[in-house]
Amino acid sequence: MTQPDIEIYLLSCKTESILNWLNSRFTVINEPKQNAKSTYVTVQHKSHEIKVVILEEAAGKKFTSVWFDSSHTPWENDVECAKEVFLSLNCEVRCIHSGWSEEDNPDDWWVINNFKEGPFIWK
Repeated sequence: MTQPDIEIYLLSCKTESILNWLNSRFTVINEPKQNAKSTYVTVQHKSHEIKVVILEEAAGKKFTSVWFDSSHTPWENDVECAKEVFLSLNCEVRCIHSGWSEEDNPDDWWVINNFKEGPFIWK
């Protein structure tokens, strides 16, 4: 089942690199709108518009959140997205392992980096 949205966290990855990846992966519909720490852009995938929010310093000063506000992404879950982003941008990616819901354990995180892919406790 496809998740209602996708959110990943990238370690020490510049917004410019993320925007370049989005531009290579999707059709970008509008110019990114930026303020101090947030960037908003809309992309298209299979005729569906997907709003994307990039938030710098989302989890500490080193992590940037990338949130796809749509159930029409090319991935079925956050981990699939994280794997693709890691291969494309070569920076550590973290995400919720099973998709988020009220009943989920908040420590059910997944990490992908040059040394490990798997569950971990994010403290």
